[in-house]
Amino acid sequence: MVGRSNRRGWGWIRRLPSKRWQASYVGPDTARHTAPYTFTAKMDAEAWLADERRLIERQEWTPPAQRAPARTGVLTVGQYSRSWVEHRSLKARTRTHYQGLLERQLAPLVDVQLRGLTPAQVRSWHASMDPSRPTIRAHAYGLLHAILATAVSDGMLDRNPCAIPRAMKTSRRREPVILSVTELGRLADAIVPKYRALVLISAWCGLRWGEVTELRRSDVSAGAEVLSVGRAAVHRGGCVVSTPKAGKGRSVVVPPHIRADVDHHLDTFVDKETDALLFAPARGGCHLRDKVFAEHFVQALAKIGRQGVRVHDLRHFCGTQTARVGSLAETMSRLGHSTVSASLLYQGIVSGRDAEIAYALSELAKNMPKDVTTQPGDAIP
Repeated sequence: MVGRSNRRGWGWIRRLPSKRWQASYVGPDTARHTAPYTFTAKMDAEAWLADERRLIERQEWTPPAQRAPARTGVLTVGQYSRSWVEHRSLKARTRTHYQGLLERQLAPLVDVQLRGLTPAQVRSWHASMDPSRPTIRAHAYGLLHAILATAVSDGMLDRNPCAIPRAMKTSRRREPVILSVTELGRLADAIVPKYRALVLISAWCGLRWGEVTELRRSDVSAGAEVLSVGRAAVHRGGCVVSTPKAGKGRSVVVPPHIRADVDHHLDTFVDKETDALLFAPARGGCHLRDKVFAEHFVQALAKIGRQGVRVHDLRHFCGTQTARVGSLAETMSRLGHSTVSASLLYQGIVSGRDAEIAYALSELAKNMPKDVTTQPGDAIP
């Protein structure tokens, strides 16, 4: 079992969360000694223990940490990081993103010895990254932090040298532009008819671009009441269809006021095969491309006198509208969020709690006893 010790006749072997094996034993000096590196296979850990025991029997033993500095020192941050990415079960888009971060943002650290990496070096590297790209900066730091956390679990490091407060957090460079319900309706009316349903589904059902463009006829229930969102398309280094971003599918109930529009779209623009895409690619290829749709989207925005709205802002529209009528858990479920942080943004936008607090304070003031007065500068108990 992962993380549980495996007591043997001599020595201990345990499997780490990283799936690698760690070996240790109590030496002649009565201290516990751990192998200076971990093992891919359990038999390799057993072989290391056998070698250590032979050294003890021959009275040739010295602490293993004194005998293997060369081997532990040659492993670099780059070597360990590439192995970390290679052995992770990642979506194609995530793997490509991580590899890009290793090749570019983490490049200054790849030749540094893993065991020699210090917090000061990490701070210097972090400070050297372009501050005008806060998201990439946060992603790069987050990746390094995760890699080194695994190194700690593997026994390669005593502690994680990534210790910069809030370095994995980033503020938005651009706030989403959220249309009103009326503006959303006008936008759907203004866009070319074959994309009307795409606007409505994106805005009222909250699907991501890769999810909505992978929708097929079989994903729409009778009467267009429910959408089955079980796949998403990604186009980086080719077309890849896999599970949605959160790793699992979901069913989204279509608001009744747009079901007729979805049904009309199925009857008018979608082929009769069950696997036919709801939104066919306009210029060949496997799926409708975002740049093709963006041309029509921008033209429709111009017709209603709006600008600066992005396609992804339609999903933000759904987030805010859902938060008005649903709980945090319901918002997460509808939008397919795996963590609460994203859905909490929408809850905060529409909560109205600040106004409620202000009114409550006024009521408190009205009900305050007449003989209790305060003057400017008085301390608040």
